Amino acid sequence: MILGPLEILLCLAPFMLIVFTIGLGLAVQNISVALRERERGLIRCPQCRGLLNPEAYICRFCSRELAGEYRGLKPGETDERSF
Repeated sequence: MILGPLEILLCLAPFMLIVFTIGLGLAVQNISVALRERERGLIRCPQCRGLLNPEAYICRFCSRELAGEYRGLKPGETDERSF
C-alpha cells in the first residue's frame, strides 16, 4: 500500500527533530564562543577573520599588516612603538 503524506511526515518527524536539535545546539555554541571572544578583548583580522590580540601589528594567520583602528587605536592616535 502506498503511504499518504501524513504517514510519511510521521515517519520523518523524529529525524527532523534530531536535525533541528543539533542545529539549535550548534547555534547556541557559536553564540557563546562569540561572547567569550568579546569578553577576552580579542579582535578579528579584517582579511582572514583570524582571532588576534588587539595590540597585534601583523596578523599571524595571513601575515597582513593591521590598520590602526583594528589595533584598538582611536583616530588620530599614534603608536609609541616602531617596527
